[in-house]
Amino acid sequence: MMGKRYERDMLPNPVAFFEGEGLTLKGPGRWKTTRCVFHGGSDSMRINTDSGAWVCMACDQKGGDVLAYVMQWHGLEFIEAAEALGATVGDGKPAQPARKTTLSPAAALKLVQAEAWLIVCTALAAADAIKDPADRERVIEAARTIQGVMLEATA
Repeated sequence: MMGKRYERDMLPNPVAFFEGEGLTLKGPGRWKTTRCVFHGGSDSMRINTDSGAWVCMACDQKGGDVLAYVMQWHGLEFIEAAEALGATVGDGKPAQPARKTTLSPAAALKLVQAEAWLIVCTALAAADAIKDPADRERVIEAARTIQGVMLEATA
């Protein structure tokens, strides 16, 4: 079995793609208006008919092309979405064995955050466990750092 390579030029025409997804594109100009499938808004999503970029003015879901839309709406990983859109070709190299993943990157980050918070809260609840004020401050700062990373990752 051969590996696959993404070919951006093979992405479908944005207008045909979005209409094929059941969206009705309305309005003049390059940016058309349609309903948002992410939150159910009737006319809040804008789609660029040249590039396939899209953004919902209400729920702030957005992406740069039809590939990003398929990944987000259908919950596919990059290469899966590219394959679904017919935008891959064989690269002549043997396919790598599929990695077993049970969590998406976002879910893994959320799990790490929850576990880190559990450790921090347990340590702080047992005040005797951290006698040195400098060590206690390091634990609190580590929790703040984890929270900051999570906020950036989910923004």
